[in-house]
Amino acid sequence: MTTRTTLAPAQKLHLDRAARNAGEAFAFDEPDTATSAPRSYGTSLIWLGMAAVAVMGLSLVVYSV
Repeated sequence: MTTRTTLAPAQKLHLDRAARNAGEAFAFDEPDTATSAPRSYGTSLIWLGMAAVAVMGLSLVVYSV
């Protein structure tokens, strides 16, 4: 028989994920039920824009020599 501590759901979820990330081998009998946040394309577009500016700048440096 195992003893269980009662934790708030968010705290238990955090501790479960932290243990998995640390590579500790615990027996997890409950899957994560948290839903993932909806995908936002705003930050992806910002990163793609910065990458495009960097590539254009590098091409100007390379071809101007």
